Amino acid sequence: MYRIFHGKHRIYLSNDEADIAKYNPDFIFKKPKEEQIKEALKVSKKATKPLKILLLGNPDKILKKVVSEFNYQIAAGGIVENKQGKILLMKRLGKWDLPKGKLDKGETIEECALREIEEETGASELSVESSFAETYHTYYRNEKWIIKHTHWYIVACADSSKLSPQFEEDIEQVAWVDFDTIDVLKIDTYPAIQKLLKLYKKRLLKKSKKV
Repeated sequence: MYRIFHGKHRIYLSNDEADIAKYNPDFIFKKPKEEQIKEALKVSKKATKPLKILLLGNPDKILKKVVSEFNYQIAAGGIVENKQGKILLMKRLGKWDLPKGKLDKGETIEECALREIEEETGASELSVESSFAETYHTYYRNEKWIIKHTHWYIVACADSSKLSPQFEEDIEQVAWVDFDTIDVLKIDTYPAIQKLLKLYKKRLLKKSKKV
């Protein structure tokens, strides 16, 4: 199952008809062909309200068809934790965000995540603890529609004393935040980031039950 954040819309790719009741979609396309996927994207562009679109069938095959309609980018980023258990948030264009960026030629995805975190926030002595999640979101830039496939990691920061926002990337503020103070339902952020924070909250609850 895949979820694509398409502007204000959600596109779900699933082979489970139970997801019809789960997500209550506005539109359902069963075993969609390329023409139907184009139609689904066209509908979302014209819509004035947020839509939920369910594409039923083989999720991997459908994803390839959806991706072919966009310029595809691979990116990586992380939820960064310091020794005090706080996480690193940054404010970009007025919204709270997590550090991430696109993959450079010749680097691994993990190397990309660590490089982008350091460049965007100034955090150093970073190490990947574990893989966390993958997200897909679309955006329009330079007269092109792009779909960004981001690999997310849990990243440890051994030195949390120095932070410096990358102003040229429109990052206004970087801060260590106690996760318990974050209302994941109300935080002013992007939909994909909100979903990640919800997953992270579940992860913390699961860890606390094991203690």
